[in-house]
Amino acid sequence: MLIAQKSRGTPVTAAAIALLVVLAAAGAWYATGSSAPDAPARVLASPPTAQAAPAGTAAATGPRVGLPGAPVEPAPADDPARVFDLGFSGGLVVDASTVTALDRLQSLLGENPTPEAIAKLENQLRQGLPREDADKAIKLFHGYRGYNREMTTEVMAMGVPQTREAADALLARIDAVQRRHFDAGAADAMFADQNRLSKAVLDAALVQMDTSLSNPQKKERLDAIKRTLPESQQHAIPDQPPEPASAPQ
Repeated sequence: MLIAQKSRGTPVTAAAIALLVVLAAAGAWYATGSSAPDAPARVLASPPTAQAAPAGTAAATGPRVGLPGAPVEPAPADDPARVFDLGFSGGLVVDASTVTALDRLQSLLGENPTPEAIAKLENQLRQGLPREDADKAIKLFHGYRGYNREMTTEVMAMGVPQTREAADALLARIDAVQRRHFDAGAADAMFADQNRLSKAVLDAALVQMDTSLSNPQKKERLDAIKRTLPESQQHAIPDQPPEPASAPQ
């Protein structure tokens, strides 16, 4: 399953587009022939799956989080409000899982929903959630649709970053688009983990492409980048720089 994959009727999300650009930036070293099982190209381009540990080693502990951009199961057509979580004391929960909830609503409606389909969804959310929570969910949904549209045009228009300055500009643009469509609290709650992962993968790609660094220096920097991530995301950063591709005989 590729990050850019689009199942029938399922929109490619803004998260997918952002990480697709990050992956393209890292492409120069994804193609070096590294056989590391946790190379970011494999981790980010594939769904997380349980893998058997090599013979004689202990299996890794702790779950691997699903990374952004993968196609999602559509929301239940009879009660789409069920994709949202409510707190124990009431109130719509807004966190990283809200992005998946919004992706599921978009998947339910398809690429180009009619005004009637959107109105039906809004009515179902009002029926399935308390009034204030329904208003909040509907606002988030429309904000996410606008966010996806802008990410499609703005991020792709920036092209693939090849320098630190271009990478910083890309990440700043992503942050700006997020904050145009969501208030600061919602943007941080929904995208902080995703943004941290994108920055780390892009930083690692720039380290790998830096020909002024020796392999030990690259490893030191990769280890430092890995430490900025929670354990559940550290598999996105390689442990070792890939070996240079051998010259044709």
